[in-house]
Amino acid sequence: MSGLKERLGRLRAASAAAPEAPKAAASVPDGSLHPKFASMGVELYENEYGAFLLRRMIFPFPYRHGHHDLIDLAGCAARLTPIAARQNRAADTPAPHANQLLFLDTETTGLGVGTGNVPFMIGFGYCTEHTFVVEQTLIRHPGEEKAMLAYLLSHLKDKTHLVTYNGRTFDWPVLVNRFILNGWRRSGPEPGHLDFLHPSRALWKNTLPSCRLGTVEESRLGIRRGHDVPGSMAPVLYVQYLNDGNPEHLHGVYVHNEKDVLTLASLAVHFGQLLDGNSGDAWLSEAPAEELFRTACWLEQHGSAEHAERLFEQLAVREDFGDGGWAFALAARYKRAGRHDRALPLWKQTAKQPKPPHCRSSTRMWSWRCITSIARGS
Repeated sequence: MSGLKERLGRLRAASAAAPEAPKAAASVPDGSLHPKFASMGVELYENEYGAFLLRRMIFPFPYRHGHHDLIDLAGCAARLTPIAARQNRAADTPAPHANQLLFLDTETTGLGVGTGNVPFMIGFGYCTEHTFVVEQTLIRHPGEEKAMLAYLLSHLKDKTHLVTYNGRTFDWPVLVNRFILNGWRRSGPEPGHLDFLHPSRALWKNTLPSCRLGTVEESRLGIRRGHDVPGSMAPVLYVQYLNDGNPEHLHGVYVHNEKDVLTLASLAVHFGQLLDGNSGDAWLSEAPAEELFRTACWLEQHGSAEHAERLFEQLAVREDFGDGGWAFALAARYKRAGRHDRALPLWKQTAKQPKPPHCRSSTRMWSWRCITSIARGS
């Protein structure tokens, strides 16, 4: 017992002698805003649950982000209904309206969806009659989280769908956990989801190096960010801010999050125009045949059969076969439809390839041999 008392005494003495840890410059006693935030357009916002930081950016229409003008959201939003119906498994999904979409992207302290992952910044965008608005909330310490979440909830009240990129499996589950930990329970239906990661994979999985949002926006939306803070660096920069209280660490995080939200809006226009058949014909000759085929299949799955058929007809006369995988599938499609006049030329072309397209089973290999022998003998 005496030994334990001695050890506790030494610990108390060491603790008393240790210098006090410096406080972060942002943690001023009265909770006021660090002056460097003003240069980034950040303000202190208070509600009944406390205070947090808020940055609001307004983009008057017309405003072009990459190839698309965000004013076109008004005409494209309703065309996203088939995506919403498939993702939310509801055939009677109401048509989304532009002013009922909330474009959401979070910056978190980690990658998991467990209770230890905290969204320190929540960025969201929405349409008004004449503008697109991006708002970004930030917490300086855990005590501000409830006020931030309450502010987000106030913007969800009149929104029917969350537009995200992998938000259905990451951003939203993280937020739901934080709502629960702050004393809120689910009441009423959750907002519907428009998670654009899934259509991006459906269209570009085989033709882009990856389906990361940055890759998609640069390769298909004409968006060039230049110098950009990677999303993976956001937690590190936030910790640096917490350590020394210098808001300048967060400038790149704010810009990155803002661009992500704007890109979600641009993607909404892109997919809406595809489903409506208003994407123009210039890309038909430029897009790889594999991408054209996947786009046509995606359109067909989402009820745009007429636009899909137009792309299939374009494919039937293409000469850039690549490995022939898409041509093999298209020939099978025409065969099922009884269009042997379309199927046979495709079979002949695939038969000329040095090796069969990616056959993953003996059954498919047997089918390949049968089809190629018929094509060669015709």
